[in-house]
Amino acid sequence: MASPLVSKYPQCLSCIRRMTGSLRDIFQVPSHQQTRGKKRLVKVSTVKVHLLQNVPGYGRRGAVIPVTAGMMRNIWYPKKMAEYVTNDKLQQLGVKKDTTIERDSTFRSNTERKLDKEKEKYERTVAAEESAMASLEPESSIPIELGLLSPERSMTILENLVPPNLDFYRVPVTLSEAPQKRVSPSVRSNSVISAAAAGVKEPQKPEAMGIYGSVTTMDIAANIKAILAEDEDGVRVVLSPEDITFVEETSRKNGVKQLGIFEIEIRLNDAPDAIRRTIRVNAQD
Repeated sequence: MASPLVSKYPQCLSCIRRMTGSLRDIFQVPSHQQTRGKKRLVKVSTVKVHLLQNVPGYGRRGAVIPVTAGMMRNIWYPKKMAEYVTNDKLQQLGVKKDTTIERDSTFRSNTERKLDKEKEKYERTVAAEESAMASLEPESSIPIELGLLSPERSMTILENLVPPNLDFYRVPVTLSEAPQKRVSPSVRSNSVISAAAAGVKEPQKPEAMGIYGSVTTMDIAANIKAILAEDEDGVRVVLSPEDITFVEETSRKNGVKQLGIFEIEIRLNDAPDAIRRTIRVNAQD
């Protein structure tokens, strides 16, 4: 049987910490917990210098100011903008050793002051102009007349300017001819015999020759617009491809794909009447 004292021993680390913590409170033993303090600011080493020229944001020529050692060593001293000040030099300049020296951050060069004055003058001028504009009474709006023509007038211009025939040129599609059928092995294919003896049917009417591409209402509208652009009143006519239609049904919607002569109808929106013209699709050499 296990001793009752053994069961009272701490069984884990949490029990040990709890027991030691209670003993520390009883005997008032100081804890070794670390306490963070305020971060110490890094001190920047400065030196007293005597300005040899005006430096905006620091001071005028002849002033004694403190600057960082790096700026003095790397910039000001090589460029002869300032010189180091010793105690003897401070006495010569009439500056006491314990006097607190600060730079004049408000000092600005003559150029900067001149620019500030010009900026203030410009702002005053703009404010005066805005107040003057606000005091003026708004003028009555004048309606602007657009240079649009009535549908009747536009149709009259189209009737006078568009020629009766419009020519277009496209490359035709060439079809290879079928070889001539021989009537008999003993008769040459190029022999002249009657069609009835050879049993050859009479040639049918040739179909319309196709073309590469097509001629659409957009092409026709572009052609008509080019014609109207040469006239002072024609420029004001508003014409779109939707205003042009083919009188007869074509193989393609709003266009043709073969050589031939076709009739079109031009009717502007809200126009009472329409005009008809002919387009000729010719073979391009």
